[in-house]
Amino acid sequence: MARIRELPQDLVDKIAAGEVIERPASVVKELLENALDAGARRIEVAIEEGGLRLVRITDDGDGIEPDELPLAIKSHATSKISTQDDLFAIRSLGFRGEALASIAAVSNLTIRSRARGREAGAELKVAGGRREPVTPAGVPQGTSIEVADLFWNIPARRAFVGAARAELRAVMVEVRRQALAASAVAFRVTSDGSVALDAPATDEPRERLAQLFGRDLAQDMVAVPITRDDAVAIRGYVTPVDRSRGDSQQQYFVLNGRCVRDPTLLAAVRQSYANLLPPRRHASAVLWLDLPPADVDVNVHPQKAEVRFRQDREVFHAVVRALRGALHRGGLVAELPLPRRLEVAAGGGPSGSSAVALAPPPLDPAPLSARPLQPAQTASGPAAQAAEASGIGQFFQLHRRYVVEETPAGLRILDPHALHERILYEEILARLSAGRLESQRFLFPLVVRVSPLQLGALEGRATTLESLGFEVTPFGADSLAVHAAPRLLAADRAQEALLALLEDDACDPVQADEVGAGGEAARLLHELAATLACRSAVRFGEPLGDAQVAELLRRRAEVKNGHCCPHGRPTALALSLDELDRRFGRQGAGSQGHQASPR
Repeated sequence: MARIRELPQDLVDKIAAGEVIERPASVVKELLENALDAGARRIEVAIEEGGLRLVRITDDGDGIEPDELPLAIKSHATSKISTQDDLFAIRSLGFRGEALASIAAVSNLTIRSRARGREAGAELKVAGGRREPVTPAGVPQGTSIEVADLFWNIPARRAFVGAARAELRAVMVEVRRQALAASAVAFRVTSDGSVALDAPATDEPRERLAQLFGRDLAQDMVAVPITRDDAVAIRGYVTPVDRSRGDSQQQYFVLNGRCVRDPTLLAAVRQSYANLLPPRRHASAVLWLDLPPADVDVNVHPQKAEVRFRQDREVFHAVVRALRGALHRGGLVAELPLPRRLEVAAGGGPSGSSAVALAPPPLDPAPLSARPLQPAQTASGPAAQAAEASGIGQFFQLHRRYVVEETPAGLRILDPHALHERILYEEILARLSAGRLESQRFLFPLVVRVSPLQLGALEGRATTLESLGFEVTPFGADSLAVHAAPRLLAADRAQEALLALLEDDACDPVQADEVGAGGEAARLLHELAATLACRSAVRFGEPLGDAQVAELLRRRAEVKNGHCCPHGRPTALALSLDELDRRFGRQGAGSQGHQASPR
C-alpha cells in the first residue's frame, strides 16, 4: 500500500496554478486586477503570439518595495486581507495571494517595480518557480510584469491551449471586462506590435462602451437609470430588441467594481427580454451593481469569476424590474397586471401578488374583436379599396406563405401567422386583465385522449383554463371532455390547443426556480396566452384572400409592439429601395435615374 507523503513545494505550486491559470487570458486577468488594486491610472498590455510567448503588463500604480518582491511571489502572501472577517467584507479585486505564485510556477516571470516615493526600483526574475536574487533597476514608478513562455515546463497543459488568434480573443474579452469595471483608467493593448485597443480614461460610461464595442452599438443601447432598493443599486445599458446576438457573451456585470459572470444575473437579463427576442437570440447588456460587501461572497471560485448572493432572489427581481423599466420607457414593453384568479392558480401565492406579465403597451380601452380572420368574400375590389383608404400599400401573398407589401421606402415581407399570433396574444392578455375570455359551447362534448402527464396537469390548471375560455372535465381514465372552448378559437383546433396547454413542458422547473412564485405566475400566463394565440392564428402556408390580408394589415396598426410574435420570431422584414438599388448596381440613381436610364 502506498504511504502518505507530503508533496514537494514546486509540485504544490503547479497544482495550484492549474486552478488559477488556465490560459494567457487568466494571466492577464490576475495581473490587471493587481494593477487596479495598486491604484493604477494607466495600464499597458503587450501580447505576443496570443500571450503564449509573452504577456507584459505595465502600470503606474503604487509599486512594490524591493524587500517585498520575494514575498510577492510566495503563495498566500497578500497585502489585501489579514483576518478571517476580511473575507466577508472584500473590497479589493485580488485577495487570495495566489496569482503571482501560480504564474511564476508555470512561466519565466520578470517583475520590475518602483514603489511610490522611491528614487530607484528593483527587478526579480523567476524561472519555473526558481527565483534569482533581487537586483536594482532603473524603472518608472509603478510595476511592469513580464510572463514569458507560459507553460514551458508543463507541456501537457500547453497542449490544451488554443491557437494564438483564439487566445488573443480571450485576452481582449478579459481586458474589456476590466476596462468596463474601471472606466477612469486608461487601457492600451498591443498584439505583436500592433495596437489592438486604445481606451483613454473617461467618466462617461457610454463613451467607454463606444471604445470597447463600437460607437454604433453604444449609441443604440438603452440606458438603465440608477435604481436602488434594499437589495442592490443598478445602472447600465441594454440593447433594444432589434439588436440581438446569437449568444450571451456580450452581457457584462460589474459587481462592486468586479466583473463577474453569474447565473442569477444572466437569468435576470433573459427574463427581462422574455417574449421580446426570437428563439436563441440574446440581448447585449452592461450593468453596474453595488451591494454591501457583506451581502455577496466572492470567495467561491478559484478565479473569482462567480459569486454567491446572500439574497439572490431579491437581486434577480431587482435586475428584472430595472431592465423592464428601461425597456418600458423606451416604448418597447409595458407591465400588465395579472388577473387575480390567474395569480392564485398559476403562482400559488396570495391574490395580492405583485407579479406582472410582459406585454406590449396596453391597447386602446375600447373592446377589441378577439375573432379569427374571417374568410374573404371576394378577392378584389372592396378589399383593395379599403386597404388603400387605410394607408395600406399594394400587397400579394407569395407562394401561399408570406405577404409582400409595398411601402413608401421599398417593400415589407410579412409572416401572416406570426403577425396574427401577436395580435391575438395582445387581445388575449387585454381581455384576461379584465376577467376571462368569451367561450363557445359545443352541442356535444369533444372527447380528447390525453397522456397521464396531461391528465395530471388538468388539476393544477383548471382555473386557468377556465379563465382562457375552456370548460373541461375528466372523462374516464385517459380522456377529457371539452364542453366549451374560447370563442376566438376555430372549433376544429380546440383539441390541438388544449393538448398544447396541458403539455408537461409548459412549466419548466428551471425557469420556475429562477423567477420565484410570482414570476412563475407571470411566465405561465405568457406561455398559456402565447400557446392559445399560436393555435388560433392563421396557419403558416394557408392561402389568404385579399380581404383577409387587408384585415390583418389593418389590425397590425393597433399593435405597438408588432415586430415579433409572442415567441420572439420576427413578424416582418423590410427591404428599402436603396438596398435594391445597391444590389442592382444603381447607387445614387434615384427615381429620376430609373426613369431616364434605358439600361
